[in-house]
Amino acid sequence: MCGRLACTLSPDSICKACSLKDTKGKEYYAPEWVNSNDQWSYRPSHNVAPTDVTPVLVSGKHFPGLASDVEKAVVHPMIWGMIPPWHKGAYNNHKMSTNNCRLENVLESRLYSVPLYKGQRCVVICDGFYEWQTTKGSQKQPYFIYAPQVEGVRIENKSTWDESWSEETGWHGPQLLKLAALFDIWEGNTYSYSVITMESNDTLNWLHHRMPAVLNDEEAVLNWLNFGNLPAKAALELLQPTKQLIWHPVDTLVNNSRNKDPRCNNPKESKPKSASSSLMESWLKRSRVKQEDSGSNDGDVNSPCLDQFPSKRKKED
Repeated sequence: MCGRLACTLSPDSICKACSLKDTKGKEYYAPEWVNSNDQWSYRPSHNVAPTDVTPVLVSGKHFPGLASDVEKAVVHPMIWGMIPPWHKGAYNNHKMSTNNCRLENVLESRLYSVPLYKGQRCVVICDGFYEWQTTKGSQKQPYFIYAPQVEGVRIENKSTWDESWSEETGWHGPQLLKLAALFDIWEGNTYSYSVITMESNDTLNWLHHRMPAVLNDEEAVLNWLNFGNLPAKAALELLQPTKQLIWHPVDTLVNNSRNKDPRCNNPKESKPKSASSSLMESWLKRSRVKQEDSGSNDGDVNSPCLDQFPSKRKKED
């Protein structure tokens, strides 16, 4: 599942972060930023929800009138949540959940199979995505999931970023996630997309049974974008659950999609202990010492109990 993102870089930095090798494989180029419809503009956000606009990496061949070099990839802002081409009315009231599309159903889907066979494959660019874990007897705990970073870089802390770029060495800033997706065009020039999801592997299935299709490296990105050389079915077969993810719990302020607070993807701060909880810990410690002195194991606070093991959550998409 993928229902919320963070994407906080400027358009210029997004293009640099998507650096790819040129056709000769010697130098890097930053994809060009193009927009075929000024009605839809990207705004950096720590809490991106479906119907928001995000930057998407796509082959320049889809934009021959805009791209200065159609043989290179470009970045185009698109609406998150594919708008069905048959929909009439406001773009955001088609009443279909299209922020994700299941890999297992893409080929048979009335909505997704058409853009797939047209070669309308794209890559969603983001800092990371949010997922919620349900713990028995408590509210859902949100987590922020993102790509591994080089030493010293924290994805949620811009003061640790080096956003420099060069043709020789490429991008030096934070490593962004690149998600495989499909896009379509509604009413002539409104672009929207759906993120492809699949069954989670053991990296993430403790949190949710679905995960987005992450493209781990440049080769995977190029193969996904190169619809001319790689047919639809072959491209889908290349998508595999990734193990290259890390995460941390975040505060529930991200639960409200209208909350764009920069703290949304910050690691959750542990609450300071209250006086009453400190007294309870002290009492339990004294009680344990007395039990050890008497040779009794009854009531040992360190013995395992059922509450220490997570309950099996109900599957949901």
